[in-house]
Amino acid sequence: MKVGKIIIFLLTTVLLGCQSPLPPVDFEKEKAAIQAVIAKETESYYKQDFEAWKSTYLESPAFRKYGYWEGYPHKVESYNGFESLKETKKKQFDANETLWQGSTEERANENFRISHDMAWYTFEQFSYEKDTRKLLGKSLETRILEKQDGVWKIAYLGYHYLPESPQ
Repeated sequence: MKVGKIIIFLLTTVLLGCQSPLPPVDFEKEKAAIQAVIAKETESYYKQDFEAWKSTYLESPAFRKYGYWEGYPHKVESYNGFESLKETKKKQFDANETLWQGSTEERANENFRISHDMAWYTFEQFSYEKDTRKLLGKSLETRILEKQDGVWKIAYLGYHYLPESPQ
């Protein structure tokens, strides 16, 4: 019995030792890929290109979206699972009811945490009218992304728009 335990221990040790470590993450390459996905999501949203917009998300029940904006009548927005968000946005795009169409966004104070198949990205976002550069809003944003078939997808979208300053 003791010999059997030793053999199992040795085999387990050998098998664990045979696993090759993951190569290091190419941080700059992955950072650029994540920024491209976020830019594509934003641009396709304002263009109301449903298929391009949808392609940036993890289409899964695990998807989450939580946000706050005082401009919403309901203030807090939440979606658990991508299906409900997809249905809502499809109706919004079809009805041409996307807010701030044609606006531009700038991101600052970016922070990235990137592993092989998951990433965490936080930033401040400034939304401007395209032609006048009037500030529409400033938000604190969080994205958690997951790699699916080698492509980054948004698995969590969080935002908190800051109150508008009195004019």
